[in-house]
Amino acid sequence: MACVDVVLDCVGAAYLQRNLVYLNVDGRLFIIGSITEFVAELNIAAMFEKRFSIQGKVTFSKRRNGLLKKAYDGCS
Repeated sequence: MACVDVVLDCVGAAYLQRNLVYLNVDGRLFIIGSITEFVAELNIAAMFEKRFSIQGKVTFSKRRNGLLKKAYDGCS
């Protein structure tokens, strides 16, 4: 069902798996923001199969920086 080369995601974890379904082989997922959770599971087999790349860039306010720090602290 893949049909796009690039996905710009500003939703975050809630749409991660959905976005990956639509990526073509060698596609690129750009995460440019998150209005949902910061932590998501990723199917590593899908990465190997489709050879896609993920990049992220977000600018945060001081309040959002605190939320991001909490998300990172929960991952360690």
